Amino acid sequence: MVQETPAGTKVTFVDHVLNRPVEIYADIIGLASAVVPNDNTALSKLFKVPVNAEGFFLEAHLKLRPVDFGTDGVFMCGLAHGPKNLEENIAQAKAAAGRAATALAKENIQTDGKAAFVNKRKCVACGVCVEVCPAKAATLVTDERGNTAADVNPALCKGCGACSSSCRSGAINVKGCSNEQIMAMVQVVSW
Repeated sequence: MVQETPAGTKVTFVDHVLNRPVEIYADIIGLASAVVPNDNTALSKLFKVPVNAEGFFLEAHLKLRPVDFGTDGVFMCGLAHGPKNLEENIAQAKAAAGRAATALAKENIQTDGKAAFVNKRKCVACGVCVEVCPAKAATLVTDERGNTAADVNPALCKGCGACSSSCRSGAINVKGCSNEQIMAMVQVVSW
């Protein structure tokens, strides 16, 4: 905050290192230029990560996963997240590099195995599963005989059951979950 006082121009701000308000008197005030993010719409769709109202990327959880996106294996740092000072940018870059190194150091990455699977004989290729899948794991595929049916990429599937609960023909199921279990979950959420 900038105020004109009898003693001069008083500037009050919160110092991020001291974590308290600081007052200084200045002869000249130079304002830094604003940081405006690039148009991140295409990148956001590609990596399936959200952006905030200003156009900066959003982390998975502010306190628990500050450099992680909701999409596994994608990390952020620096100005992609929003305006920061140099120390914060460096700390966030080190954290993102550490998270990436942890993932890359593993010989194998295991998932919980609750991926959806499609009974191709029951599928009518309506495309509802493709529309409702938040992980974009479901696609419509045409085989060599010209038959079109849904297909689920198990590496992308999170096992949420959105496709299974919306499939009108009952062609999609989630491994380890019966239709009755998924419908019970849907009923609980919809209350």
